[in-house]
Amino acid sequence: MRDSVMWFLVSSVVVTALFVVNIRHEHRIAYLAFQTEEARRDALNDEWGQLLVEENLWAFPHRIERDASKLLSMRAPKKGDVEYVGVELAKSQGK
Repeated sequence: MRDSVMWFLVSSVVVTALFVVNIRHEHRIAYLAFQTEEARRDALNDEWGQLLVEENLWAFPHRIERDASKLLSMRAPKKGDVEYVGVELAKSQGK
C-alpha cells in the first residue's frame, strides 16, 4: 500500500514537471511571437510618421502653387475671368 502511494506521488510529480516544461516552452514561443509583432508595430508606426511628414510637405500651399504653375502651367484667374453664380439670389438676400 505504501509503495503504491509513493509511486503515485512520484509519477504525479514527474507528470506535473513535464507539463510545467511544456507550458514554459509554449510561453517562450508566444512571447517571441509577441516581441516580433511589437517590432513590426514599431516599424509601421515609424513608416506612418514618415508618411505624415511627407503628406505635410506635399500639401504645403506654396509648394502646391509652385508645382501647379511650373509643372501644369496653371495660373490664378484674373479678376475679369471670375464669374459669380447666383448673383441675383445673393442680391435679393441682401448680401
